[in-house]
Amino acid sequence: MPDESLKKDVVKKITIWPQLLATGTLSLAVIGSGLANGWASPYLAQLTSTEANVPLRLTDTEASWVASLLNLGRLAGALLSALCQEYIGRKKVLLLGGVPLAASWVFSICATSVMWLYTSRFCSGIGSGMIWSALSLYLSEIANPKIRGSLISMNVNASSFGLFLGNSIGPYLSMEMFGYVSLVPNILFIILFSLIPESPYHYLLHGDIDKAEESLKWFRREADVKAEMRDLQEFVDGAETNIFIKFKEFLIPKNLKKALVVVGVYVFSYLSGYSALTSYAEIILTKSEITVRPSLVVMILGFSTIIAGLSATLLVDKLGRRCFLIMSGIGTSLSLALLGLHFHLLSLEFDPATLTWLPIVALLTFNLSMSSGLQPIPSTLLGEMFTANIKNMASLCVSSSNAVLSFVSAKTYQPYLDLVGDKFVYWSYSICVLFSVPYVYFLIPETAGKSLLEIQRAIKK
Repeated sequence: MPDESLKKDVVKKITIWPQLLATGTLSLAVIGSGLANGWASPYLAQLTSTEANVPLRLTDTEASWVASLLNLGRLAGALLSALCQEYIGRKKVLLLGGVPLAASWVFSICATSVMWLYTSRFCSGIGSGMIWSALSLYLSEIANPKIRGSLISMNVNASSFGLFLGNSIGPYLSMEMFGYVSLVPNILFIILFSLIPESPYHYLLHGDIDKAEESLKWFRREADVKAEMRDLQEFVDGAETNIFIKFKEFLIPKNLKKALVVVGVYVFSYLSGYSALTSYAEIILTKSEITVRPSLVVMILGFSTIIAGLSATLLVDKLGRRCFLIMSGIGTSLSLALLGLHFHLLSLEFDPATLTWLPIVALLTFNLSMSSGLQPIPSTLLGEMFTANIKNMASLCVSSSNAVLSFVSAKTYQPYLDLVGDKFVYWSYSICVLFSVPYVYFLIPETAGKSLLEIQRAIKK
C-alpha cells in the first residue's frame, strides 16, 4: 500500500506540467503589464528632466497624470472584464485584455504629444484591469489545491519581472524602441494562450459537462477525473449566469463582508505607497542624494522583487498565506520608517555620501517585503475565498477598488509630498502598513492546501 500511494504522488507531481504551461503562457501578458508599470520610473525621470534629450517635455502635473492614468484604465478594464467573464469565459477575457495592452505600446511608439502618452497609459490600464480581474479566478479554477498559491504567485512575480525589465532597459532605449520590445510578449501571449483550454468551471456553469471534463483531463492528464468533477459540480451547484442576480447575492452581508476583508488587505498594499514609489523610484533616489547612479539602483531593486516573488512562489503553499502577509507587513513598515529617517537626517544636514547606504537598504527591504507578501498573496485570496455564484462580483469589487486605490495613491503622492515633506510621507505610510499585522492575524483565514469546496466549508463554520 505505501508503494502504491508513493506512485500516485509521483504521477501527480509529473502531471502538473499542463497547469504550469498555462501559467507560463499567462505570464507573458503579466510581463507586458509589468513593463507598463516599469515604464514610468525611467521615462518620467527623463520626460521631466531639463537635461535629457527626449522628444517631449512634461510638467510635474502632466507627469502625475501619466503616472496615474494607468490606474483609471484599470478601473474601466475591471468593469469590462466583469461584464464579459460569465458569458464568454475567463480565457477569452484574458485574450481580449492583451489587445489594449498591445495598442498602448503602439500609441507609445507614435507619441508626439502628451495626449498620446495619456491614451497609451489609459489603454495599458484597461488591458491590465481585464487581465488581473480574470487571472486569479482562472488559475484558481484550473490549479491543483496543493500548488494553487504558487501558480498565482508565479504570475504576480512575472509582473515583477516585467517591472525589472522596464527599469533595466528603459534608461538605454528610446521610448519608441521600448514600445517595440514590449510588443513582443503581448503578441506571443495572444498567439499561445489561444491554444490553452478554457476553465472547466466555465463549462460547468453553462451546463456543458462533456467540455468541462475534457478541459479538466487536459489540465490533470488523468483519464478518470470524476471525483474532482463531482467536487467541482458541487461547488458550482446553484450558480447563476445572470449578472443582476449575482449582484443581489453579492450584497448579502456575509458575502459583502468577505469581499471587504480581501479589499482590506489590498488597502494596506496601497497605503504603503507602493504605486507611487514604483513610479517615482528614480526620482526618489535622485532626491536622496546617493553617490550611486539612481538608474542602476532601480535595476537592482527590480531584480530584488523577482527574488522575493520567487520565494513566495516556492513557499506560500507550505508556510501559508497568513505567515507571509504578517512578515511582509512588518518588513514594509520598517523599510518605510528607514526611508523617512534618511530624509530626516538630510534635513539635519548630515553628509549625503555617508548616508548613501540607508535609502538603498530601505528601498531594497521595501521591495523584498512587498513582493513576498502584500503584493502576491491578496490575488491568491481573491481566487480562493468566494463561492461560485459571487466570484465574478467579488473580482469586480476588488479590482475596481484596487484601481481607485492605486490611482489615488499615485495621484496624491506628489501633492502630499509638497504639503508635508518626504520624511512625514514615508513615516505616515509606515504607521499605516503596521496595522496590517493585527488585521491579517484576526481576519484572514488560512486557505493553503484546501480545495475551493473545502475553503467554503471552513469559512461557513
